[in-house]
Amino acid sequence: MQKLCRINHFSLKENGTHSFHSGQQYLMLFVLHGNCQFQAGGRSMNCLPPDMLLVKPEQTLPAHIQKSPCSILTVHVSVRVLAFLSDDTCDLVQKFQFAPYDVTVIHPEMKESMLLRNIITKMDKIKYEEVKLGTQLYEKSLFTAFLILFLRACVQSDQVHQTHQKKMLMIDEVFEYISQHLTEDLSLNTLEKAFFVSGEHISREFKKHTGMTLHAYITRTRIDLGKKYLLQGMSVQDVCQLCSFSSYNHFFRVFKKECGMTPMDYYRKFGRQPASGETPEAAESVKAGKTERT
Repeated sequence: MQKLCRINHFSLKENGTHSFHSGQQYLMLFVLHGNCQFQAGGRSMNCLPPDMLLVKPEQTLPAHIQKSPCSILTVHVSVRVLAFLSDDTCDLVQKFQFAPYDVTVIHPEMKESMLLRNIITKMDKIKYEEVKLGTQLYEKSLFTAFLILFLRACVQSDQVHQTHQKKMLMIDEVFEYISQHLTEDLSLNTLEKAFFVSGEHISREFKKHTGMTLHAYITRTRIDLGKKYLLQGMSVQDVCQLCSFSSYNHFFRVFKKECGMTPMDYYRKFGRQPASGETPEAAESVKAGKTERT
């Protein structure tokens, strides 16, 4: 029976470099220990255990070892072997073409990574075993199971990644919605109807990804809008209504808390400056006339 794969172990020193070559085969890398930074396609990828990488044929993967030694296990498998181990229910050649990049990082669960590493370690030791009964069938069965488990880990990792991306996309959409409806009702009930997701979920995800509560973000953004309106000479009462605050007192209290000064003090400090040829006294007189309405 043809050789199914080539297995290698690398112990790399800290702050060193190494290049991995896939040649005419697929290359699977397992980070067993340490922190390794890989470079591929203009991307920099930091990998830690239990991360895995799939490298397509004819690729070179430079690696820089971080502050501690790094241990890496590699497995080479040819397209011919993938075809040999395929059957009518699973075309391994086609399945291994799933990766969108020449180098793909997979983030499996630890138990999946440990199982894969244990299988490939077992395969590497078969040649030293005293019992030779059914060795070829045993090796073929082990490696077939290894490839299927590897592909399943890739699918699972991709599903987790897609779920995370969808959540991030939703947060981006929330930012956009708030920006476009800042002067309107932005209660959780309104957001729930807009995104067809519970308001509590939106609020929870927003806090998780931004570190700020949804209410705090909306309030701060409305205050920023209020500042612009004040500097345009609008009255505090008008600004309060335009920025959708529930009352004048609410706006006044929140503005002072966020800015450390009242709306009138803010206008006096940052409002209209003297025009060319205009005396400061005249500019102050204009500002005083506008703030009287507040």
